[in-house]
Amino acid sequence: MRRMFLRRAGLALFLMLAATALTFAIVTAAPGNVAALIAERAAGAGADGEMIKRIADELGLNDPLPVRYVHWLGKAVAGDLGESLRTGKPMMDEFAERIPVTALLLFGGGVIALVLSIGLGLWGAVSNGGVVDRLLHGAALIGASTPNFFVAAMLVIVFAVGLGWVPSFGASGATSWLLPWFTIALFPASVLARVVRVNLQEAMSRPFATTGFAKGLSRRGVLLREALPNIAVPFITTFGAQFTLMIIGAIVVERVFGLNGVGAFFIEAIRFRDFVGMQAVLTLFVVFFVSVNLFVDLIAMFADPRLRRARRA
Repeated sequence: MRRMFLRRAGLALFLMLAATALTFAIVTAAPGNVAALIAERAAGAGADGEMIKRIADELGLNDPLPVRYVHWLGKAVAGDLGESLRTGKPMMDEFAERIPVTALLLFGGGVIALVLSIGLGLWGAVSNGGVVDRLLHGAALIGASTPNFFVAAMLVIVFAVGLGWVPSFGASGATSWLLPWFTIALFPASVLARVVRVNLQEAMSRPFATTGFAKGLSRRGVLLREALPNIAVPFITTFGAQFTLMIIGAIVVERVFGLNGVGAFFIEAIRFRDFVGMQAVLTLFVVFFVSVNLFVDLIAMFADPRLRRARRA
């Protein structure tokens, strides 16, 4: 088990390095001159070519791209992601303020997606082709096809503006998180509900389900006691994939609801051509993606001994 963990951790580290190298190259190739932006911010209209050249030399912007990446990587590993060109603050300070907001958004949305997907998937499986099953199928397709910004707008119009039940903007209290949570949870909940429903249907055709019926259990009892535990691995892996994709939804949701998180900062960094900020946020996203997938992979291997045997083989 230890060897398996080390192998997976090594692969995760390699993926992080490859992804950060790719994002560094993309950000570097983006239009704009970092030295000119810094000079304009420092001297305004007084910035001249000599000043821009001096800043470029000090920052190593004239060095070959591999040298610049290695230099940036060394500082990043030491916890220095640079200073935002837009705010002038160290990126680690920006993250300290914004990561808790994004983390709370993802946590709440993840919990809602988890509960809704299991509940709706089980409900559809109990109905088994009935009216409820068909309605839930249609609702899941609509939920998986509706963009986040449209969902957010509809929720604000109905529950914030029309009914006045919750705030429509900012993080002013517990109720102000309800609309952002449901907005970011709708897509993964819809996808996961179909995963639960389809896998439960397949599990009900296996011998253990027949044995459960022979014991006198109802369909609901077989679903809960026999089928549901046996779909844990595909559900966990799919949930992990959907949870990582929620960070992309957070970029839109934070802007719509005025949340001061990492996603909102990323949009502002793009608007102001804050190359340092963009690279830092993309690095954070890479670490998040790879770490969550590593964690989910390890949980799946712990949950299913067959996966451990397959890895050893």
